[in-house]
Amino acid sequence: MKTNKLKNTLGILSILLCSFAFAQGPGGRGGRQGGGPPEGGKPDASKIIEILDTNGDDKIDIDEAAKDERGKISEDFSKIDADGDGFINLEELEAALDNTKPKPVSAEKILAEVDQDEDGLLNELEVAAKDKRDLMANFSDIDVNGDSQLDLEELKAFYSKDNDVERKKRRD
Repeated sequence: MKTNKLKNTLGILSILLCSFAFAQGPGGRGGRQGGGPPEGGKPDASKIIEILDTNGDDKIDIDEAAKDERGKISEDFSKIDADGDGFINLEELEAALDNTKPKPVSAEKILAEVDQDEDGLLNELEVAAKDKRDLMANFSDIDVNGDSQLDLEELKAFYSKDNDVERKKRRD
C-alpha cells in the first residue's frame, strides 16, 4: 500500500514538474516564439524595416507603412520622415523609436510648416505664431544676412549645426 502511495505521489510531482517546464516555452520566455520585443521592450528598427520594406530598398515608403499592423508608422509617417523625402530610413526610424534623443529636424519641413505667407522666408511673427521656441530664441543668430527673415539656407545651417553637435555627443 505504501508503494502505491509513493508511486502516485511521484507521478503527480512529475506531471507538475513537466507542466511547469513546458509552460515556460523555448528559452524560458513563457511560450513566446521570438517575433518581437520582450514585454515593455523597444522594437528593433532594423527588424521593422526588414518586415515592412517589400521592395528591398532599405526604406519604408507610405504604401509599405500602410502594411504596419498597428498602423502607427503610417499614422506618424510625416513625423518620422524627418528629412521629408517621402521615405523612412533606418536612422529616422531609430530616432522615432528612441524617445531619449532629439529627433532630426528638416529645414525644408520647418519652412513649409511655419511659412504662413508662403514666400519662402520666415519672419519673427510667423515663428512666434507657430511657437517655434528654438527659432525664436536664436532668431538673430540664425539670420546671418541681417534681413530680419530666415531663408532656407540659414535654416539649413542652423539645423545642421544642431545635428552635428548631436552626432558628436553620440560618438563621445
